[in-house]
Amino acid sequence: MKYWNNNLKNMSEYIPGEQPLNMDDVIKLNTNENPFPPSKQVLESMKDACNSSLRRYPDSTAKDVRALFASMNNLDPDNVFVANGSDEIFSLLFRGFINDDGLAAFPYPSYSLYYTQAELNRVNFECVELDDDFSYNLDNFLKKKYDLTLISNPNNPTGTYCPVPDIRAFLKSYRGLLVVDEAYIDFYDGSAIELVKEYDNVIVTRSFSKSYSLAGLRVGLAISHRDNIRGFMKIKDSYNIDMVAMAGARAALLDDRGFRYNLQMVINNKEYLEERLSAMGFETVPSRANFIFTRHPDVTAETLYNRLKEKNILVRYFGTRRTSEYIRISVGTMLEIKALCSELEAITEA
Repeated sequence: MKYWNNNLKNMSEYIPGEQPLNMDDVIKLNTNENPFPPSKQVLESMKDACNSSLRRYPDSTAKDVRALFASMNNLDPDNVFVANGSDEIFSLLFRGFINDDGLAAFPYPSYSLYYTQAELNRVNFECVELDDDFSYNLDNFLKKKYDLTLISNPNNPTGTYCPVPDIRAFLKSYRGLLVVDEAYIDFYDGSAIELVKEYDNVIVTRSFSKSYSLAGLRVGLAISHRDNIRGFMKIKDSYNIDMVAMAGARAALLDDRGFRYNLQMVINNKEYLEERLSAMGFETVPSRANFIFTRHPDVTAETLYNRLKEKNILVRYFGTRRTSEYIRISVGTMLEIKALCSELEAITEA
């Protein structure tokens, strides 16, 4: 820490979910990854991109991916920015879209990387509490003059969802910049992307990590008014997306049949998991994502987490205010879910 500046010394540290080295020996249900692999078409496209052209720099604006996504969503390519994962978008937001004396607002509990990146970029922020059932009440974000509001929808780690009509009503009164993080929106639809055409103070972000099974590729999208997209282009790294990632993202967008099949498999497995947990007495927050947030009335969340880890089953435990009673379980394959439920039955019955 000898050469760290004061901000680096004092900021909170984001702790990602565990990524064990012995992946084949672990049932990994802790980081909301898709349990099913990318389609053959996507993998072949990435292999084809590994050719002699890699000696050249990639297209700095990812225009093919932008044009394809825009055409699929009745947008203009100037409304789309391609990033090195959604994380890059959040970092650029805090660097270029709020002044030093501005004030940001994030929901709580939510994706803790928002708080970490805000601290890193010296952005003043406040946490606005979700309701007792973890639902959104956007009126709470109007109680102060927030220059930037960022909501996760569906929210991570709770899985709760804010309907688009509520967001539209909020925008009629809100004058700051609203960012809607839709990393999990594909599983049950309900995107706010249509609002981009109505309001210039909305940015919608998307991820290829969850629904497209490409977490290892690191590709994200920002959709907004062209002036906001131009701002992202101005401050991004010069070549932020590599050729292989662009090829994989484009192929994933084109493979609608494989995409829809994959989504339905995840949804089916999630509903089965919810039924099994309910039968064991678990109390689960309604989720529109590929994970569930759940607790048991007789066994603490920390105990569940530790006992499962002893059996090489990883789930996520957040030992923080309002979340410490719950574990978050990512939806896995049917075999993984049945193994998880078998261990949970043993723990809760004991």
